[in-house]
Amino acid sequence: MKRPVVDITPLCKLVQMKVLLPLALLTVGAAPVDHPRSYLLSIGQIPLKDTESIEAFAIETWGLQFQSICHIPSGWRIKAGSSATPNGVIEGNGSQGATWFNHGSPKELRAFVLVTLYAPVQRVDIGSPGNGIPATFKGTATISTDDGDLQRALSYRNITLTPARHCPSG
Repeated sequence: MKRPVVDITPLCKLVQMKVLLPLALLTVGAAPVDHPRSYLLSIGQIPLKDTESIEAFAIETWGLQFQSICHIPSGWRIKAGSSATPNGVIEGNGSQGATWFNHGSPKELRAFVLVTLYAPVQRVDIGSPGNGIPATFKGTATISTDDGDLQRALSYRNITLTPARHCPSG
């Protein structure tokens, strides 16, 4: 009695893909970072013309927890927090034109919030809205111009994180 010959090549390829592909993806990504980690958050590198100033900002966050507002710029209100989900928000606005920032990297917005990140910074949204992973930072700065207000994007490009365990003293 002859036994039937079964070609297991497709099965072997499937097993290889299920085992080797995830391993290969791990090696091409960024080096793993221990998380959670605490950082001082700064906002800067916002392009401004001579007659423009930053009057407010609003940033949606994902995958981080706000630990502390280290300092509040004079004449500004800062609000930060998150819900029971990984999303949160940090917002700030100057009370009047004299308190607005007329340079794109104001020292008042350097190292002003202590946050804990639970994953590496996600630069862009992945997947469809509501079903994917949002960018870690996504927001706008409200810029006062001679012709009225306009919005400039805030993202990983103009938000910097400096490793820290606590707010700076002084």
